[in-house]
Amino acid sequence: MASRKNFKKVITYIADQLATQAFFASYESKADAAEWIDVFNKIFALNKDYISRASHVEPGLPARKYFDTVCISFNEEAKEILDKINALSAK
Repeated sequence: MASRKNFKKVITYIADQLATQAFFASYESKADAAEWIDVFNKIFALNKDYISRASHVEPGLPARKYFDTVCISFNEEAKEILDKINALSAK
């Protein structure tokens, strides 16, 4: 990432896209509303957590290595949420 500001924008954009995908999938799905609420809570928690992690680098780690690990873990969690959305929309 070129800067923290751009990294935060990317995190917010992806979280917004996940929320939009979940919203439209929940509209057509027969799944329980509580499951969808859980998905939305995970999306908003993901956004909040990674924005705060981007703001404060862990002491003792080089910034590049830290942001590489943050990016990889963010992608994994976003994929898990997307898989959950796809599974619920198939119900």
